Amino acid sequence: MARTSKDICVVSTAGPGGAIERRDSFRMRRAALLLAFTASVLACSLAGCSQPETHAQPQAAAPLSVSYIGAWGMKGDGPGQLDEPTCIATDVLGNIFLADAGSHFIHKFNWEGRPLLSFEEPVLKHPQRITVDSGGAIYVTDSGRGSAFVFLPNGDRYRELRLRTRPNTENVLSVAVGDDGLIHLLDASTSRISTFTPRFRLVRSWQPAASAPNAKIRTGAVAVGPDGYLYVTDLDGNRILRFTNEGHFVSTVDARADGTDRKLSDEIAVTRGYIFAMDIDGRMLHVWSADGQPKLDVDLAPELGQANRAVPALAVSPRKELLVLDAPESRVLRYRLNF
Repeated sequence: MARTSKDICVVSTAGPGGAIERRDSFRMRRAALLLAFTASVLACSLAGCSQPETHAQPQAAAPLSVSYIGAWGMKGDGPGQLDEPTCIATDVLGNIFLADAGSHFIHKFNWEGRPLLSFEEPVLKHPQRITVDSGGAIYVTDSGRGSAFVFLPNGDRYRELRLRTRPNTENVLSVAVGDDGLIHLLDASTSRISTFTPRFRLVRSWQPAASAPNAKIRTGAVAVGPDGYLYVTDLDGNRILRFTNEGHFVSTVDARADGTDRKLSDEIAVTRGYIFAMDIDGRMLHVWSADGQPKLDVDLAPELGQANRAVPALAVSPRKELLVLDAPESRVLRYRLNF
């Protein structure tokens, strides 16, 4: 008699108690083996015999470093050229602004030094400080007139803020504008700051003082940090003082707190987390963290030269670049900030 497929797949044998054993096909045996392996792995994992977990170790933040990138600038007294540049600033896009005492030009460049805008202001004869607000308006102080000029982003003169001080070319007038639009003008001859609203209304005039009330200091420059605080150099005290917009003292950066002989000039720049200042020798750059801890001292003489020189102006770009104005050579030095 011929066998059917059913007869081949199933064979009955008598066993203890009359139980029937079935022999599965190859496909069924493979499924059973796979199921058994999965169960074994699960049991091993529950029993704690799996491989130990590895946890990624947090990497320490890289230390701050300053590295030279290059320079740009062309000598001359025309648009896009530098004759006697005196001050430097950047805007929120990283564009660079310079005021020139020789040509009476104010220049705007992109971050690579390509000219974008130049306009001449004949009455601007002694430009000292320049800054740009978040809307692109340009502010330039002129000690010879005892005032600050305000220009629209296209270069049109918009306003002149006169201080109640006698014009003096030897005096230092500094200007800083915060993200809140408040304008701060520092008259170094009186060590007094005049604060104006964005509509140029004077809201307060005050003298920066350290922790002791009414204690006078010899101011050099003012800057506004991304944290909203005002940073004021105290040249006699060899320190940088931090204040609120209302003039309340907050903290001190002491240039010699760690025993290092640093001598501050009035050229400073503040970025998120760091404070930059030039030494009075015009070559050494000093850097502190925002809480006043010394972080770096860098000799810029390889690029600026060893000879005695005026202290160069500083600016910090949002592109994480430090910009140093090498006025005698009519150029801007670029340094990469790694932090």
